Amino acid sequence: MKKWMWSASALACASVLMTGASAWRFADTAFAQEPAGQGRGGGAGRGGAPQGVPLLPNERELAMKIKGSFTLAGVGDLIIRTPITQLAEPGFQGLVKPMRDADVTFANMEGALLDLDTFPYGVFDAAPKGALADIKNLGVDIMSTANNHSLDADVPGLLETIRLLNEAGIVYAGTGRNLQEARAAHFLNSPKGVIGLVSTFSVDPTSGPSPASTSGATYRNGNTGGRAGLNPLRVNVTYTITQEQIDSLRQVRDSVLARRGEVFAPVPPASANEPKDRLTLFGQRYVVGPKPGDTHWEMNQGDLREILRSIKQAKQSSDFVIATIHCHQGNYAFQTYTYDNDTPDFLVEFAHRAIDNGADVFIGHGVHTIRGVEIYKGKPIFYGTNTFIYQYTSSLPQNPGGPLTEAEEEMSPGGAAAERTSIKERMESLLTESRYQDGRLVEVRVHPVDLGQDGTRPLSRLGVPFVPSQPMAQRVLEKLQRLSKPYGTTISIENGTGVIRIPAGQAAPSAVTAREVK
Repeated sequence: MKKWMWSASALACASVLMTGASAWRFADTAFAQEPAGQGRGGGAGRGGAPQGVPLLPNERELAMKIKGSFTLAGVGDLIIRTPITQLAEPGFQGLVKPMRDADVTFANMEGALLDLDTFPYGVFDAAPKGALADIKNLGVDIMSTANNHSLDADVPGLLETIRLLNEAGIVYAGTGRNLQEARAAHFLNSPKGVIGLVSTFSVDPTSGPSPASTSGATYRNGNTGGRAGLNPLRVNVTYTITQEQIDSLRQVRDSVLARRGEVFAPVPPASANEPKDRLTLFGQRYVVGPKPGDTHWEMNQGDLREILRSIKQAKQSSDFVIATIHCHQGNYAFQTYTYDNDTPDFLVEFAHRAIDNGADVFIGHGVHTIRGVEIYKGKPIFYGTNTFIYQYTSSLPQNPGGPLTEAEEEMSPGGAAAERTSIKERMESLLTESRYQDGRLVEVRVHPVDLGQDGTRPLSRLGVPFVPSQPMAQRVLEKLQRLSKPYGTTISIENGTGVIRIPAGQAAPSAVTAREVK
């Protein structure tokens, strides 16, 4: 079992009815608060270095700096409720061996982690303190804590989760007492070098459950502000519809604006120059396109800028950086929530920008399916790894009820667990291994994971990761091949494992170039 010291964080620091061009502007500044008086050195401020002082050279500072061999294992969400890691089943122990053998292992801490014997507040759902032993026994060293369940036990639970991870020596990133802390990189001191982590959650108006959807952390400015919470990357959606449909919506808009004289406060008319192929109505944006129901996402530019600054700062302060996001957004308005194999457009842009600014690997989770793998500038991008452990039992005291146990209610028609397990794609996952040699990615291995897809397991084993059967492994990896092909990624299937080999001349470290954060 790996035992390393960990280090503390390094802080880096409209009307509902819209018309015309203003409908296409985001209130970036509303979400991109910056603490006043934080400029550095002689009034240089946040706009760049003082005149005559050169910036740190990207080619040196943003390169992967670990020499010799280095292996990172990465998985998605951990939802642990009862102990499992002592299970002697070869299918379990064989699967998690790469996590224990890796130099560093990453996972997402989905939800609160609490000492239920002493926690004095109400809890929606949580992992018990004892889950820490399982997390460490899996080999996990570093965790994301920014996700839609970060505040399941409200702010006290968020702070308790941070305290327990700190006590256990597991490095986390993505949450904090304010946005400075939540947005900052945190660092793991490993024998191979210093590993940085920057974590975020892509928040849209439909994200849930609350309060994570509405309670991103805020910056502290002197003695004011500073709400605890997570590091948000806010995104907004535009829906594709036909020209005929947008014309009909414009008639609705015009009929509403025709009543604007009934109120005393001035209401502006529709712009005479508004584009004919786009409209914002009641706060929702539409654009004409060939496929009604397609979605297009745009990132809040203030959030994006500051997250990229954190990634770049992390790399300048460490040898290897993990950038990670909890992402539920998909490509289609008609797709069932968070079951989309296709990667949304903003996520591709964000992953590329993260690597441009120093990330050595990008790991996506949150979506309850798998998504493709891309090798971008010699760095691996895992767009969706799915949940790695999803136990359907509870660690909380039983509620009084009728003739059914809570487990029976969960698995009965209409129950939450029955709904989840009925979607077979939810019950497959990925365990990733990224292998480096002298600062260069040489191989990626992707292990398919079975969470109980065939429906034959008892509830106590449901959601526990096992090596899949040969037919399931082949099916999952062939799907991953299809999903990764648009990115130019070639995956061979060898003994039930997906293998990506990186040619020696592909994106050597000396070729690193980074776009400046803007």
